[in-house]
Amino acid sequence: MDFHNTLLRYRAIHVRFYGPTNTKGVRIRIKDMRRGDTVWLPYNHEIGDIVNQAGDYLHTQGIGLSAVVLHDTQDGYTLATPDFATPIK
Repeated sequence: MDFHNTLLRYRAIHVRFYGPTNTKGVRIRIKDMRRGDTVWLPYNHEIGDIVNQAGDYLHTQGIGLSAVVLHDTQDGYTLATPDFATPIK
């Protein structure tokens, strides 16, 4: 089977939690792994989950999510979207 030409293509968006430092509070980073763009958001304790917080933010930007990609190579979560056009900022 020709997997290269039959598998669906998704854009990867990585979400990671960052704890507080001496100068910055708790925050999350949303990084577009294709374009290299990064958005930093203060951690929302009411939501209490970085995937849900990132999903809410991306939804406000007009980006719909299709999957969570599971892997052990990076901290955080990788979300997948078929939207290659809409920037995360």
